[in-house]
Amino acid sequence: MTRIAIIGGGPNSMYLLNGLLGVLSENPKQRLNITLFDKYGDFGSGWAHSPRQPKTSMLNRIVGQLAYAPDKSNNICGFFPKSTNITFNEWCKRKYTLTQDERYNKNPDEFPTRELYGESLKEIFYALVNELLATRADIKLIKDEVNGIKKESGSLYKLSTMTNSKTHIFDIVILATGHQELKDNLVLSKQLKTCIEYYNFAYPLFDVPQWQEKRIGIIGMGLTAIDIMLYYTENKGGKFIRENNQLKYKPSGEEPKKIFALSRSGYFTYSRPHNFKEIDLQKYEHNGYFYTRQLVDKLREQLGAPSHSDSSPVNHSKQLDFDRHIFPVLLLELKLCYYRILFGQEILELMLEQTRPLVDNFSSSHNQHNMQKDTAIEFLTKAVDILARETVFKIRRYLNDQTTTFIQHVTIESAVKRFVHVVYGQQVAESGNIIQVVQQLPSMGSPWGHSTEPEAHLFNWDFIVDPITHMNFSPNTPYRDRLLQFMELDRLQSEQGNLDNPYKGACDDVFRDLRQCVVYAVDFGGITPASYHWMLKDFYAVHNRAANGNCIELMEKIEALIEANIVDVTYAKSNIQIDDNIVYLHSLSDPGNLTTLDTMIDAKLHNFDVKKAKGQLFTNLLNEGIASCWIHKDQNGVEYPISSFNITREFQFINCHGEKELVFCIGQPSEGIMFFQNGSIRPNVNHHVANDVLACINAVKRELSNTNKFGTESSLNKQKIIP
Repeated sequence: MTRIAIIGGGPNSMYLLNGLLGVLSENPKQRLNITLFDKYGDFGSGWAHSPRQPKTSMLNRIVGQLAYAPDKSNNICGFFPKSTNITFNEWCKRKYTLTQDERYNKNPDEFPTRELYGESLKEIFYALVNELLATRADIKLIKDEVNGIKKESGSLYKLSTMTNSKTHIFDIVILATGHQELKDNLVLSKQLKTCIEYYNFAYPLFDVPQWQEKRIGIIGMGLTAIDIMLYYTENKGGKFIRENNQLKYKPSGEEPKKIFALSRSGYFTYSRPHNFKEIDLQKYEHNGYFYTRQLVDKLREQLGAPSHSDSSPVNHSKQLDFDRHIFPVLLLELKLCYYRILFGQEILELMLEQTRPLVDNFSSSHNQHNMQKDTAIEFLTKAVDILARETVFKIRRYLNDQTTTFIQHVTIESAVKRFVHVVYGQQVAESGNIIQVVQQLPSMGSPWGHSTEPEAHLFNWDFIVDPITHMNFSPNTPYRDRLLQFMELDRLQSEQGNLDNPYKGACDDVFRDLRQCVVYAVDFGGITPASYHWMLKDFYAVHNRAANGNCIELMEKIEALIEANIVDVTYAKSNIQIDDNIVYLHSLSDPGNLTTLDTMIDAKLHNFDVKKAKGQLFTNLLNEGIASCWIHKDQNGVEYPISSFNITREFQFINCHGEKELVFCIGQPSEGIMFFQNGSIRPNVNHHVANDVLACINAVKRELSNTNKFGTESSLNKQKIIP
């Protein structure tokens, strides 16, 4: 019998169990003894989606975008267990039919609470366990934290845990550990710990002692920070009520004295638009006009620089520069998607036709157009910009005096009608012939807060990055009022949805639909270390803010908390200073303001770093030689500074001798060498998380088939990884 350990009890562990059931279905004679370890005992859900989570914490994924296993859209999947062959949407419908409990009565485009999704994960997890038991697999669940793995004689692995002196012996080990707390994320963390209560990690959510008397600073204004803010307000008995069509917060008296929101950008994540693509994914999912895997391959072949000879052998042999080669094409793609929504398909076709030779020129060889970021952007987008300005000019003429004209062969009336549709709504655009409609517009406003002036609608990347600086405010307007006005506008834009709102739709098309094409360019040293660093710091931060935000409902609650002076954004962008053992916030958002803190919580989920992990397991794997660090160097020897594991493309560990171990990982432990590995499986879209799990399971299956009797090393395990 083969003994397999899975470390971590969250959704990834369930995906792995699902794959192992597939292995047993193919080979009924195979016997498996599977042991799962989870620090909190939240098997199936993990701590992030535990049913014990407060009901104020919500997912930023809609009901219709959650599955429990690979499906028929994943081409390499051919086995569909009864327990996991269901989507979260179907699970909710099934539960509602059985119970008539309204908490299960969810529409596919609703955002669920973490605890509800966690309830489904646990239920399906245990149904899957029962299916495995029926195949004569042995399953054991242990609530404990694995803190060490040692290599025994042959290819056996001895696991030790935090609370039990007993050791466990396994043939195969798979890490599915999820997000890990890192030591001293913030530069000032060591000094802060000596002056105030400082918490390095937010999850699982917890009560600060005597929180009602504390002034709490929260580092980060993303999803985790929002969870914390609602935990200390609505979760403590506060109520959100609607008065005169505005959401208001009524305190319970159990809130902290003050909550300060702090971040480098000064922005919360933008609200997630209504997702109307779910109506017809085949029709609306964006596949890339120019930014495709084929283009990435061509760019790498023509423009890539050789990687360093010391780099990990699984790395690409040629590296692109993200800023010069990838980002300009992504920005082109954003503009095309934006103008398709704003002006319509006919104008888009003109833009595509005139841009194709530019992309061909850009990607064919080293030339003056691809040597610098700004030059590359200007070159690739010049045809789009010229046509956009011409279209805006002719829309203006038509709005002023109904002048009929053409943009090449396209009549301006079609672009005007689409512009009116976007700014004023479909009902207005189709309320009469276009001349009659245009004549009525001067007395109308946009229900989504759009400017009614065509000139204001030229695409502006800087508006996505830092929108407040591009809005009209008097110089003395406090940052609080500026941020609230932007958040209201952003919420209105999201109400319009991802098919009719140009900015929201373009960000959804490129940042979400093309995410795996970005990953394709970046994984395994696909870009230089320096550009990888800046991609994470700049592009990825904007990507997360613009496309990975939370639902409209939650963001409106944050607005209400700011209006109620519970959450203070005066110090959103702050200079944190320690003076005489007192921690000060010095506002950069509203210069002149100073305040002090009692408590600080780091609410950022930081990039995976093996050597900074608070737990002992990862450094233990390195110390034992079972794992090695990924080496990412450019041709000049410049190395990526954050340490991550060296793994194969099938998620198998490469040890200090360059050989494969019978140790695998899924999810965050694979990040660094791979990009954007955290997330739940989406149904019916050939989702990358599902494909990653299938790749890992295929490697496990191959190792099983290459070993006649476990306890002796497989022949494959002895092979070195060669470039």
